[in-house]
Amino acid sequence: MPKLKMYPARNGDAFLVEVAGQHILIDAGYASTFRDEIAPDLLKLHQAGRRLSLAVCTHVDADHIGGMIEFIGANGAPGARRIIEVDQFWHNGLRSLPAASGAADNTADRQLLQAIQRRGFSIEVGASPEARPISARQGSSLARLLAQYQYRWNGDNGLRCVQMQTLPGVLVEGVELHVIGPPIGRLHALRGWWLSELRQLSYKGSGRISDLAEDAYEMWLASERSTPIAAITSIAAGEAGGLKDVHIADTSLTNGSSIAFVVQGEGARLLFLGDAWADDVIAAVPAKGSAPVVFDAIKISHHGSRHNSSVELLQRVDAPCFLISSDGSRHGHPDFEVLAEIVDRPAAFERQIHLNYDTPAARKLSQHVSRAGASFSVHIGRSDWITVGETRT
Repeated sequence: MPKLKMYPARNGDAFLVEVAGQHILIDAGYASTFRDEIAPDLLKLHQAGRRLSLAVCTHVDADHIGGMIEFIGANGAPGARRIIEVDQFWHNGLRSLPAASGAADNTADRQLLQAIQRRGFSIEVGASPEARPISARQGSSLARLLAQYQYRWNGDNGLRCVQMQTLPGVLVEGVELHVIGPPIGRLHALRGWWLSELRQLSYKGSGRISDLAEDAYEMWLASERSTPIAAITSIAAGEAGGLKDVHIADTSLTNGSSIAFVVQGEGARLLFLGDAWADDVIAAVPAKGSAPVVFDAIKISHHGSRHNSSVELLQRVDAPCFLISSDGSRHGHPDFEVLAEIVDRPAAFERQIHLNYDTPAARKLSQHVSRAGASFSVHIGRSDWITVGETRT
């Protein structure tokens, strides 16, 4: 049976999946997440003669990409990897986005990009030094490091984007990978938004691919500016309300660019959503009558945010195993309304809700009784292996 680890990544994501003898790393949280939690496991795999079939950075946000930059920066050159060999890497960097090549930047444009590069990756306000997204010795984008250390990237050299039209399915020694997002339009919009932000700083260039532009692109997106907060409504204390009352769709183009995909192997299907938009997932997963499409495990989008899971989405997909990664330190994720909507639906199987931190929403869910009488259990743990595919009927 497939199994996975959901690492304690604070307000981020980091997963290691083992299926049909293959290992897949999906996001890596912050630099400290990789150093303290993930690297020891990868070293053990390497010592056992194993390798990563795939590593995926779902999108450019500090709580997903920081650990990946730490990993690739520390892993060394081809033929002499220090931690583990990686067969291929998925990451939609600047060079991966669909765009016509423009003129080279002039001196003023380069100076602006250099200023962004010098600023580096943003540090979360109030974060401790050990929680820095990027270690002090690093100042390069993931894209630059993947090119420098010669990884097989998006099937070749990173010039191809990972999205549902261009890379819909890949077979990796008995494991099928079906990409369901992002839609190509999200990548067009993300690049356009980045350029429009630079225009406000008097940038006149075209965003032509260069090491400098790739660094500036990732550092800008990973900053707080890249994640505009959707309008928020709240339910007054003590007032009954559900997800339908509080859901307002996410508008972050960075989140909307998330690589979302299905891992299929050993008779099981695992759905990983990154921080994808709910409507994009609904569009990518065709309905099968009135019944939900059942997977064996679902990694809920955006740490259980009410802006990335809707009632319609949770009517479209279901699973006996749900994964929610967040310590609640940013935006109070997960939102209880999302957790309640998951378990308040009828099901022929027991749902296991796995959370890697003991948050107020997790504690509230532990005391909750399903409105549909459905059976569920709440599991709170850090870095324990979770076996999937055993409880589905």
